[in-house]
Amino acid sequence: MLIERIVRPPLADLSVAVSGAAPLVRAVTEFVAPFYPIADRPTGTPWRMTVDTDLRGPATLDDRQPPHQATWDVARRQLRVCCGQSNWVPVFATRYLRTLVRAMAVAGGALPLHGAGLSLGGVGIMLVGDKWAGKTTAALSLTRGCAAELVSNDDVLLVPSPDEDRWEMVGGPRAVGVRSGSLGEHVPPLTPGELEAAARRHPGSRPDKTFLLPSEVTALGGAVRVRAPAHVVVELETRPHGPSEVERLDEDEALDLVTRHLEGAADRRRLGLVEAVAGRVPPADDGRALTSLRDGLRCYRFRHPITGWVGSFLDFVRADVSNEVTR
Repeated sequence: MLIERIVRPPLADLSVAVSGAAPLVRAVTEFVAPFYPIADRPTGTPWRMTVDTDLRGPATLDDRQPPHQATWDVARRQLRVCCGQSNWVPVFATRYLRTLVRAMAVAGGALPLHGAGLSLGGVGIMLVGDKWAGKTTAALSLTRGCAAELVSNDDVLLVPSPDEDRWEMVGGPRAVGVRSGSLGEHVPPLTPGELEAAARRHPGSRPDKTFLLPSEVTALGGAVRVRAPAHVVVELETRPHGPSEVERLDEDEALDLVTRHLEGAADRRRLGLVEAVAGRVPPADDGRALTSLRDGLRCYRFRHPITGWVGSFLDFVRADVSNEVTR
């Protein structure tokens, strides 16, 4: 049976009608929830996404993933995503939906930041840093141990709020990849069994890394949130030896920090769709948005050892970051 469901992302005045076999469409809507909820009717002229398993012609190959195809017609606002393995269709469909939304949002003035976003007691916190710096471990520990709400695990869209002096974080349906080797660092402790029980729907999980849908974070005792005010950026930096240290950054350092962690495009991988939808739109091309963003944020650097650091990080966030912002 073929069905159609309309999903409505929180940005770009956009709605997407997803159509295809009923099991595939239902799986796609589960993957994008709660960030792209089902709507009764479209907003404006909707895009239409068709999902199926009929792989025709040349396919895109990704590491450790089955071949898939994606084609689009921007003029007709149509997108087709297919994969021969039905359990992977919602994964690829979600990725292209996110890219579409992000491309339109960045073209409208949003800034894409590579980092995790959370809201803790109304304080919006973004965690940035190089690979292996501990962003996911810190983010999940904040959601599970401090009642923070997860806005995004690995990328955040920053959009001007109605108050021109502030910015907001907006998340999207990106999976949370949890490395098996990091489980011992989580606070409170996270066991392989707990993680396996929560992560039930993403087919990409493997022995060294498990993928959680954002909605599955709730099974670990966490919570998610679609958007939140942006207040603080914390850069995580790993160093082999020595205790954890916190540094408050001055204006020049803060501007450098934000600039380094902004993405160069609306999406890192699906650049063809980004350019087709929005053209070559660099983030903050005149510098004014960056200056506004820097002036509206408090920026820190948290240096930590390889192990045993998460407890002191949580103490820092609860005692210093939250209190300073809310004073």
